[in-house]
Amino acid sequence: MTEAEAVYRDQSGYIRSSSMKDLGPLEFTGKIGGGLRLDLRRRAPLYGSDWTDAFRPENAQKSISTILYLFVAALAPAITFGSRFLAGTNGQFGVLEMIMSTALSGMLFSTFAGQPLSILGATGPFLAYTLVCYDLAVAMDLEFMPYYFWVCMWCSLFTILVAVFDLCALMKHVTMFSEDIFAGLISLIFIIDGVLPMLRNFWEDKMTLAAAMFEMLLFLYTFGLATYLSHFRRTPWLLRSLRNLMANFAVTIALVTASALAAIYASDTNLRMLTVDAELSPSLILAGGGKRNWIVNPMGIEKDFPMWGIPYAILPAIGFAVLGYLDQNLTSVIVNRPSNNLQKGPGYHLDLFIRGALTLPACAVLGLPLAVASTVPSITHVISLTTYEVKQLPQGERKVPVKVVEQRATNFLIHVLIGCALFMAPALKFLPQAVLQGVFFYMGIASLTGNSLFDRMFLWLIWDSTKYPQYHYIQKLPIARVHLYTFIQFICLAILYGLKEIKETAVVFPFFMASLAVIRKFLRWIFTAEELSLLDGHPDDDDQEEEPLPQQPDILNLEPAKVQESKEETVEAPAEDSKPAVEEHPVLKSEQTGFSL
Repeated sequence: MTEAEAVYRDQSGYIRSSSMKDLGPLEFTGKIGGGLRLDLRRRAPLYGSDWTDAFRPENAQKSISTILYLFVAALAPAITFGSRFLAGTNGQFGVLEMIMSTALSGMLFSTFAGQPLSILGATGPFLAYTLVCYDLAVAMDLEFMPYYFWVCMWCSLFTILVAVFDLCALMKHVTMFSEDIFAGLISLIFIIDGVLPMLRNFWEDKMTLAAAMFEMLLFLYTFGLATYLSHFRRTPWLLRSLRNLMANFAVTIALVTASALAAIYASDTNLRMLTVDAELSPSLILAGGGKRNWIVNPMGIEKDFPMWGIPYAILPAIGFAVLGYLDQNLTSVIVNRPSNNLQKGPGYHLDLFIRGALTLPACAVLGLPLAVASTVPSITHVISLTTYEVKQLPQGERKVPVKVVEQRATNFLIHVLIGCALFMAPALKFLPQAVLQGVFFYMGIASLTGNSLFDRMFLWLIWDSTKYPQYHYIQKLPIARVHLYTFIQFICLAILYGLKEIKETAVVFPFFMASLAVIRKFLRWIFTAEELSLLDGHPDDDDQEEEPLPQQPDILNLEPAKVQESKEETVEAPAEDSKPAVEEHPVLKSEQTGFSL
């Protein structure tokens, strides 16, 4: 390396090449693989410390508690998503495959990625689009597993090309306008897919009225208890450490107690239970009665796979690549924002390259659901590894991050433990489906909080303008302009969900999602720069800074009573002796790019 290409550390802590001093992590380098090479230069000198920092004496306790906490927090949604995959794909893959995918993808990603603090798992959009892929295979009378193999391999190729050609830089055009709609889609998927099966029990003849009523009670119990316990730390009951413990494990407590309650009456009410084999084998049962092999034959399992099926897999593969691009990069942007005080720098292109080169082919060969960076567990991971100090400000006290244990070991060991959960299969079959639906519904409702699109939609229900929450844009803009902006977002969300639900159009909904950034650009002809600045955080896309995304306002807004305050407001953050809570931190108010507790 010449002196002109020497590596240096900038004021933000990012390691850069002096030959590209003005090029940030989300900018075009003008060279093939330029962004990828910069990511490698940024992270390679730190690779050794990425493994050792977790077990330094001052970091060991925080690392161990983080591993145990995130293991439970990531396992519950893996089970829930697995049950949804099993039902939606008619038994092609299920809970065991979802747990294996989460474990394997997480271990590969944490070992080689540029930002190993991101936690991988299933997301709502990926679940929905996998079901679209299944419908496409059924429509053309193709075996799903070989077809899914080719979809994943095409997606792998497209994802690698995106990373090599610096296309992560396009994220600078994605603003809160698109992010709020993306978050809204996730919320709707969880809410509707959570409650609809419970309602169907009452008008379908498959269940008795008593069984339908009992499943609904379990559903409501799971949702209600998880919601109550998630806010339990704010109550005066018990010791603070016990309140934090119950709040942090709210979903797990609700799931276990509801399952125990169901076990008492399961035989009398004929409850539907989670379908899991006691042995570690694929879920798919072949026509002959046996199970498929773990290694998928891309040219057919029970019949020959036609050659035309390979190019037929390209269109859904592009859709998967678009979804993966959005999910991965939006989560990475939130993890890497300067307010988190990370010092080792991001690796957007490297993260995407690892997904394309390692995790996607692994899932294709083994026939596993795809995993991608999930926002809530990723940010929870960051907060759990953060040491805070209290600063006195005019508005009150504020806990600010002073140190983050940036390393790979906790992420790797979290997914190792999730992999060990595969041997819990005999116990998983005692989980009622109604309980998992309650967890799914809870995820959707929890993700509504803090989404500024839904905050502004709730204003439609307030007829007396004097009763409006004191959001900063309400204080400065005519309410008609706020409603117009919200209505445009609402229409985009409705179109997006409609495209997903209609089988004939579902294959194109990722492309409409990607077009939201273009729609946002046209808003400059409807709204003034000041209005866009207040409603979206960006007056004009062309006027953004060199690294706009990490600098833009929080994707997840603060509570209504706090929105009008300055950036120096009091921020609830978990104490050092307690685990972080999703509800206590503004970043965790809702899931923006894919939800998982």
